[in-house]
Amino acid sequence: SLLSGQPGEAVLLKDHLGRRYESPSRQRRSPVPGHDVYLTLDAELQDIAERGLEDAIAASDADGGDVVFLHPNTGEILAIASRVTLNGRLVSSPAAIHTTFEPGSTAKIFTAAALLALSLVDSTDTEEVVDGRWRMPIIENPTRPSHYRTIEDSHRETGVLTLSLSDAIRVSSNVAMAKFAERLAPEQQYEMLRAFGFGNRTGIEFPSESEGRLAPPHRWTRRMTPASLAMGYELAVTPLQLAVAYGAIANNGIVLSPAVVKVIRGPDEEVVYQHGPEPVRRAVPPAVAATLRLLLRGAVGRGGTGERAQLGKYLLVGKTGTSQRLREGRYLNEYTGSFASLFPQDEPELVVIVKIDNPQVGSYYGAQTAAPATKDMLNRALAAGRLPLEGRASDTRATRRTPGPSRRAGRSVPRTAPTVIPWPPTQSDTATAPARPVPKVIGLSVRKGVHALHQRGFEVRLRGLGRIERTSPGAGQFMRQGGTVTVWAQ
Repeated sequence: SLLSGQPGEAVLLKDHLGRRYESPSRQRRSPVPGHDVYLTLDAELQDIAERGLEDAIAASDADGGDVVFLHPNTGEILAIASRVTLNGRLVSSPAAIHTTFEPGSTAKIFTAAALLALSLVDSTDTEEVVDGRWRMPIIENPTRPSHYRTIEDSHRETGVLTLSLSDAIRVSSNVAMAKFAERLAPEQQYEMLRAFGFGNRTGIEFPSESEGRLAPPHRWTRRMTPASLAMGYELAVTPLQLAVAYGAIANNGIVLSPAVVKVIRGPDEEVVYQHGPEPVRRAVPPAVAATLRLLLRGAVGRGGTGERAQLGKYLLVGKTGTSQRLREGRYLNEYTGSFASLFPQDEPELVVIVKIDNPQVGSYYGAQTAAPATKDMLNRALAAGRLPLEGRASDTRATRRTPGPSRRAGRSVPRTAPTVIPWPPTQSDTATAPARPVPKVIGLSVRKGVHALHQRGFEVRLRGLGRIERTSPGAGQFMRQGGTVTVWAQ
């Protein structure tokens, strides 16, 4: 609707010889050009992401994969690419936005975030790991004898290891993270995952976005679910959600709404929309975000699982992940390798998520599949001069070359979003959350109205585009936080 414009209309006269003449006395309507829409995508980074993904899939004979490049201080998507196997052929797809996976060890950092934010660990706290295995007792019914769940580390070492939280992230210990997670109440663990945006749509301007899967605590299995979440299981996310969450770690704890639309200009070149950072909430305080970046630095340092991703001159931080693939409620003998990274390591200005689905050749671990692919893509981007290494925000050629009002739109965006969002965050959307009034959004654009409803903690079911005409429930009516408001727009 923005691009289409309106066709013109003219009346012509034609004589008996077929010659045409204008008819000045007849009404004439000039055509109205449509708006110009400029995306946040960087064409060269997009090409690097697509080629790099295809190379990684071919090298491991994988079923597909995803890549997301996101600017953490603005929420702008600089590149996004997905490939899936369909009828035996590898085809392009928006799977990074609408297809979920269990993230595995890339999600361990969010359990660490909850522990640090609630001051439940310090630098001296440790957990023991014996022979890389733990028989975790599970008591479903006090009147019945206990049974056990065996948790194992992927990279098992014999003997007794005493691991701090930093060590557990560095070597990606399932056992240590499951033990550390026992210090959290279920509500605390759940609320931190929700604060980083899991279990909810990011709000990107794209249809069919998935909200992922994150069950509320009352549906958890006692002891089983907290340990699984600490290892990145019983949680389904999209690559875009994971990019947004890691973007909050880079952005001093503030979650930003992602965007693919940069600028909209009218036929007269007037800027009618200019994207700016849209804070959603504060997930953790700035000090905790800085500590999380230090933990991620250890994970890609010497002896860390992501060591193979380091570039040399420019360093990054990040976390590898490997998870079994779930299909129709059963875990298959198939795996997903992933790597979530921030670049560069000091004041990061780029989030890179790489996921490889079911690699068949060589190792299936994220450290051997997704991490080297990330390194290759960043090296290509450095060679092309497309990475923001001097504090500049992402930019488009369209905004740089346009005079007048749009020149203001092309200015560098401050490195950090406004830090007025309070800590601790507001109460999460749980079944026990208090009811609150639906805000008045009639007359607002869909974008502004949906944003206002999301800020109040409501889900939105959209009917139409344009200006909002009515909502159900109506403005002022009370509804449980997390409930769905239907919006009709014209």
